[in-house]
Amino acid sequence: MSLHRIGYPCVSLLLGRTTNHDCTLRTASPEKLRALIRQNLDDLRAILAHNLAHGWRLFRVGSSVVPFGSHPINGVRWWDEFRADLREIGALVRAEGMRLSFHPGQYTVLNSPDPGIVARAVDEIAYSARFLSELGLDFSHKIVVHLGGIYGDKAAAIERFCETVDRLAPDLRRRLVIENDERSYTPADALVVSQRTGLPVVFDNLHYAANPGPGDLDDLLGAVFATWRAEDGPPKVHFSSQAAGGRLGNHAADADPADFKTWGERWSRHGEFDLMLEAKGKDQALLELENHL
Repeated sequence: MSLHRIGYPCVSLLLGRTTNHDCTLRTASPEKLRALIRQNLDDLRAILAHNLAHGWRLFRVGSSVVPFGSHPINGVRWWDEFRADLREIGALVRAEGMRLSFHPGQYTVLNSPDPGIVARAVDEIAYSARFLSELGLDFSHKIVVHLGGIYGDKAAAIERFCETVDRLAPDLRRRLVIENDERSYTPADALVVSQRTGLPVVFDNLHYAANPGPGDLDDLLGAVFATWRAEDGPPKVHFSSQAAGGRLGNHAADADPADFKTWGERWSRHGEFDLMLEAKGKDQALLELENHL
């Protein structure tokens, strides 16, 4: 298998640590925000050390690592106040060949017809990009977004997405990657957007199972892998197994080893890749998967 790095998102269940400690808007005082940022950075440092001990060099940082990082309520100059911590964490990531990413939540919608929603989405991407840049990380450390809604006209929605991306500052656009989803946008749709914008495509196997769309799978994977340039790093894929008895597309707590092997072999035909395990069991599921394999 041509697997380069493997990892999981945001939370270590084995350690009981998370990069997503946050608070409500009502309680978001500067003192509270500073304490939460400190806690999240301490947990990020501990999680990365834990991951290195297991050889896991891919990790998704929680979007609340700086709570309300893109909201006006947060006036803390976190990039200045926590500069020493950020530099220390970034130095570890670079020295150990790790790769970090962000995956902003469902309200980060770049193709909304509402300009206010789009503006807030761009702010969230800008905050995520700044965090990665303050760590001193190059553009292989990415921000993953979905293409958004259809709003009754997929062609128009795709055009809005592309126009928004075209207006982004270059340092934001170079961080951005797009992912197929389980309802609206197939890998073929993502490839259309990639051709228009130059953004790399992340392939998610469970979203594909729920929403495959047109095209031969092997051809789609070849085209997806080809969207990644040298500065983007190896192609990144998401893997999870279907939850038994759940709606199609629901993530299981664990990863099915046979399913993992099948997808790993499919991806490996197209070159080296990094794999994010999106099982609900986080690092516990990853450890169990490695024990099975």
